[in-house]
Amino acid sequence: MWYLAKGLEIIGLTQVLVGLFIGISSDDLRTELKIAAIGVVIFVVGRLLESRFGKKS
Repeated sequence: MWYLAKGLEIIGLTQVLVGLFIGISSDDLRTELKIAAIGVVIFVVGRLLESRFGKKS
């Protein structure tokens, strides 16, 4: 479960960076915020899973 949580955190951070890149390259703030918000939600889910199931053993 720890690996799943860390994977979700990495995916979430990557999603936020993709949103930032899209926002800078296309100058579209609405799309940037939507993609970044999805990334934040994915990261938070991973973080909650990690805190609930503990550290890697």
